[in-house]
Amino acid sequence: MKPFKTIDEQYNLLLSRGLLFTDENKAKQYLLNNNYYNVINCYAKFFMDKQDTFIKGTNFDEITHVHFFDKELKNVLFKYIIEAEKHLKSILAYRFSEAYKNTDYAYLIATSYKSEDLLEVTSLISSLSRIIKDKSKTNKDNPIKHYLQKYGTVPFWILVNYMYFGQLVHFYKHLDDSLQNKIAKDFSTFLNDNLNKSNVKLTPKQLLTYLENIVEIRNVIAHNNRLLGFKCKKNTAYLIDLHTKCGINPNTPRQDVFNVFIIMQCFLSKNQYAQLHNTIHKRIKNLKNDVHSIKVNIILDSIGFSDSWYNSGKLPQ
Repeated sequence: MKPFKTIDEQYNLLLSRGLLFTDENKAKQYLLNNNYYNVINCYAKFFMDKQDTFIKGTNFDEITHVHFFDKELKNVLFKYIIEAEKHLKSILAYRFSEAYKNTDYAYLIATSYKSEDLLEVTSLISSLSRIIKDKSKTNKDNPIKHYLQKYGTVPFWILVNYMYFGQLVHFYKHLDDSLQNKIAKDFSTFLNDNLNKSNVKLTPKQLLTYLENIVEIRNVIAHNNRLLGFKCKKNTAYLIDLHTKCGINPNTPRQDVFNVFIIMQCFLSKNQYAQLHNTIHKRIKNLKNDVHSIKVNIILDSIGFSDSWYNSGKLPQ
């Protein structure tokens, strides 16, 4: 087990490894406020050689800029993932309620889902039932409690607001083929608008892989883990209209942050995606201005963003 080191000892260790400092006191305060491990162990590796010493000319400020870039990237992605989640909730609520408009609590009935994996369906139904139970027992007023008291039932368009993103994805995964296709068609509208096309059709399988990877990124952000270098467990499904314009072929790995960024075109309006695109573009520009001892591409490669993407410029607002 590594022994505890004081801030002074941490500072001297970094000095011994060749790191430069502009302001000793500010650097020590930064280490105190942000945790040596979270700053140095997570971000200094970009500036170190094989001997675990810093590349000549590396300044502590550069490491803090990379730390800040990761934080800002997480903030902007989270903001727009929340928007994507809102769209998913709305479309799921509408399509499911449309299909089962004459059946109370259809979402708690096993026959409303595919029967291919009864164990997962049972677990899903149990989790939805638990939401209603918990909200009905609380002392605080809420829409679920209101609907139960006034109407004796809870419509899905009310329940959906209390479901986690992961639950929403599982819910979609187990819907019947007809509903899945309708919902995929709804999200195809977002994609066509962003691509300036009219005939791109998402399949449920494609949509599901996109949602699963968005959930992974969301969880990384929610737990405040490092996003730089993160890879999702699986590749997103290949879609020629979406991926070829980014220079991605069917054999290219599609597990990094950039691949989640581009599939957000399936879940955001054209204006929302333009804002997401332009904000990340601006954050990268700031990083390029703040980091000088190494090529910024080393950092950007860890999340899949290329110079060709950056140099292509901003999307129109």
